[in-house]
Amino acid sequence: MTLEIRPVEGADELRRFADVHAVAFGHRFEEERLAKLILPALEQVSCVAAYDAGRMIGVSVDQRFEITLPGGRFAPAGGITWVGVLPTERRRGALRALLEHQHADLRERGVPLSILYASQTTIYGRFGYGPATVRATEADVDTRHGAFAEPFQDPGSIVMVDDASPVAIVREVIERSRPQIPGEVDREDDDIGYMFADADKMQFRIAHRNAAGDYDGFATYKIEREWEHEVIATHRVVVEMLLSASIEAHAAIWRYLLDLDLARTVRISNRPLDDPIRWLLAEWRHYRVRHIADGLWLKMVDPVAALEARGYAVDGRLVLDLEGDRLLLEAQGGEARCMPTSLEPEIELDRSMLAAAYLGGVRFGALRDGRRLRELTAGACSRADRMFVAGRDPWCSYEF
Repeated sequence: MTLEIRPVEGADELRRFADVHAVAFGHRFEEERLAKLILPALEQVSCVAAYDAGRMIGVSVDQRFEITLPGGRFAPAGGITWVGVLPTERRRGALRALLEHQHADLRERGVPLSILYASQTTIYGRFGYGPATVRATEADVDTRHGAFAEPFQDPGSIVMVDDASPVAIVREVIERSRPQIPGEVDREDDDIGYMFADADKMQFRIAHRNAAGDYDGFATYKIEREWEHEVIATHRVVVEMLLSASIEAHAAIWRYLLDLDLARTVRISNRPLDDPIRWLLAEWRHYRVRHIADGLWLKMVDPVAALEARGYAVDGRLVLDLEGDRLLLEAQGGEARCMPTSLEPEIELDRSMLAAAYLGGVRFGALRDGRRLRELTAGACSRADRMFVAGRDPWCSYEF
């Protein structure tokens, strides 16, 4: 096999690009959806393909994001998505060649981080990616036990949103919320619009306005109707998106959802593990997390730049052995400097595990106990955990 990796050129190649991706994931795009949604969306991002003797066999996309880091800092990140190789061409180097091409491009552009969602947990670790966020992929609340522990009086208001593409509202909420959430990313208007272009016609949309009239919360949901014995309503409210930039907006949206008439259950997906709904409820056992899984995977394309980009909770000093490269990390006043060193390492780990701990959601101590790193100096992992901890669990609301 002689591989060529290059950007996709022209409408015909872009259509083939979409077809290769679909076949890799075992489906086909309907022509109308392809023409109206998929191809216009692909034209807005960087599409790279692997060719063997001129035939496209593998595909990948690079989107440009800004990601929130611990300490309220931000950094550019390349969002890798749509990665797929034809079933007949797998395990022949196409995936590695695609990713190496994209990583080299990110380094050339000075982008220190790459992020993605993994279709399988065993694929991306060998390329330096680690699972940097953990999320509740399915949770629900029985509305019969939906009372709050403390009285809540909303200082703002919930409004129905009838706009078919409420890009401006969602952007306002995201820009207010994302500085508070390590792992959250910004969105282009096209990305926001795309979320609504293919939405179910039965989708309802609500927004929360604070006392000043600014939007600080947004949610979408649909109702799955069900009747016991044809007379007892046991409808399920399925929440597809919930964004909030204040504790009042979060509480108000949950209160609205739990109070919907005829509903027995509110089901929600992709939530941070520290979602405050558990503490809002008087009977918090009835917020039931049904499944927990990895979320955003992260790679430090430039480990030195990445470690200097984020904030640190306490002052400290660490010497890391990162796959043979020794790095000295010194944090003071929330900021850090990182440099190569000849000092004896205190923690030995690979790039994927440092990436997993990078946003503060995975403890170095847990990685040590799980035999994913070696603590060479007693107490080094506890020191690292104090330095790397974030103010809240990292989370990304956008599965790109």
